[in-house]
Amino acid sequence: MSNDESPWSAAHQRPARWGWADLAILTVGGLLLFTALGARSLWRAEGRWAEITREMFLTGDFFHPTIGGEPYFDKPLLTYWLVAAAAAISGKLDEWAARFPSALAGLTAVAATLWIGRRLWSAQAGRIAAAILLTTYGLLFWSRTADADMENVAAVMLALAWYWSRRDRAKFADYLVFYLIVFVGALMKGLPAVILPILAILPDVAMNRRWRHVLTPGHLLAALLASTVYLAPFVYASSSETGAYDADGLVLVFRENIVRFFRPFDHTGPVYLYLYYLPALLMPWTPLFIAAVIGLVGRWKNLDDKTKWLLWASVVVFVFFTASGSRRGYYILPLLPFSALLMGVFLDRSGDVWFESVRRHGLHVQAAVIAVVVLGELLGPAIGVMVRRRLGDSLPVLFYVALPATAVAAAVAAYLVWRLGKHPANLRHRGWWAMLGAAAVLMGGFFCWQQNSLEKFRTERPFALELRAKAFGLPPEDVAFYRNNAANMLFYMGAERPLPVLRNAEELRAFVAGGEKRAVISRRKFVADACAAAPGKLRDNPDLVEPSPPWSTDSEDGGWVAWIVAPDHHQAARRGQAPESRDEK
Repeated sequence: MSNDESPWSAAHQRPARWGWADLAILTVGGLLLFTALGARSLWRAEGRWAEITREMFLTGDFFHPTIGGEPYFDKPLLTYWLVAAAAAISGKLDEWAARFPSALAGLTAVAATLWIGRRLWSAQAGRIAAAILLTTYGLLFWSRTADADMENVAAVMLALAWYWSRRDRAKFADYLVFYLIVFVGALMKGLPAVILPILAILPDVAMNRRWRHVLTPGHLLAALLASTVYLAPFVYASSSETGAYDADGLVLVFRENIVRFFRPFDHTGPVYLYLYYLPALLMPWTPLFIAAVIGLVGRWKNLDDKTKWLLWASVVVFVFFTASGSRRGYYILPLLPFSALLMGVFLDRSGDVWFESVRRHGLHVQAAVIAVVVLGELLGPAIGVMVRRRLGDSLPVLFYVALPATAVAAAVAAYLVWRLGKHPANLRHRGWWAMLGAAAVLMGGFFCWQQNSLEKFRTERPFALELRAKAFGLPPEDVAFYRNNAANMLFYMGAERPLPVLRNAEELRAFVAGGEKRAVISRRKFVADACAAAPGKLRDNPDLVEPSPPWSTDSEDGGWVAWIVAPDHHQAARRGQAPESRDEK
């Protein structure tokens, strides 16, 4: 029997039809990913996607991304278009619309993982893997963040699902669809969406000597045709550039994907970064993941070829990210579905006494971790009181309620799942599914409730909205940033035209010298510099100051300030007189 005719060949798999259990996993996924998705204000880099899309709507130009009117082609265009589509459907460009594509991509990645697990191993292995992936911290956090990373993960998993569905009967059209998936994925994040699926497939091709099946003229032609879909937006943007737009998308693709890999200019994390970041992103399932690796690798000779492929693919992807000179913790996100599949296979397969012992101990440690988290949530109010005494600021009442309520709900969920697992067919995984029920409630409580209750400590949006109200009526040319701007602030200010950025003291002095009323926005760390540059115009105590959270220090960057510069008012203040009103004049 040849390798292509072996029993584990994808063409011979006849997994059970999708049933209520699969639908339940995807339904819970929708609840975890979309509930209260827009409740929090924009966080750090999220503003890029929101503001770039806002400026696209203002200018009508969807091929030349800008922030504050300045070119910003660091990322491809498709994720901005997805945000624009979400805004068009919902009727509003807000936090929900900015995060919707990531949440949808997260659910897509879970569905693709479920499909691959069912196709290559069993329905149970696929369900376990999908449920684990859905309740990992990494997937939930980044799926609920306006970014392009989860779209990249979804593209990789969709490409692998398509490969395994057509592996043994691939023709030109099948190769074309595969490359359309990866190149469309590259239009959302970058070339890793093309490289990672190919790297993941190589172990299967090498293990089964399938080079002749893969290296065909039709395969090459399909790749070339699909690449034109990727190149088209960049070529159009380059050919239609205006004189004011000098960023070249393809040049930046080369810089961000190729140059950064071999000669990183930023994000230079240590070579061991992913050894601790991957377990962190897999929380709370890190103990189970470690047990799965030990159990499967320890019985390598007894593994089926599909599981060997999964292990090799995981190693190849991990080595690829580690070999890159540019490393950031969340770059390793595409490895989360592979890790979830490893855990699914580990829990579903049978083995010898040693293998069963590893699994049993792994599940015990995992159960202890879940129990500790539940206990920590129950003790949350007491911990909150201790935090209040130390930081001098009270946590919201809702937060004190959310912690024990989530813990009780998690315990109830675990018990109900345990009771429902009395059927003989479910006894083997009964304890695991009970842990999953608790984990789903814990993660949902954190991301959909507890996190949102702490929004009072997120002060950037209220500051921007207050400043917008005070500067109401001023043309955009009379509202400026000193030193640098930020996408989040620009988005919440909502100016119809770009706000100028004053790069140095000379530009600041010239700006505040003219006009009857002007607004200057800056970071707290630049207050002394700004006051020295424009004495008499800007005071040491700005008109608006973004409140600092109780745990920050004055030396930190964290916070915005703003001056509303009214020349008559300041001149009168220097004379010790009240400013005259226009009617008195």
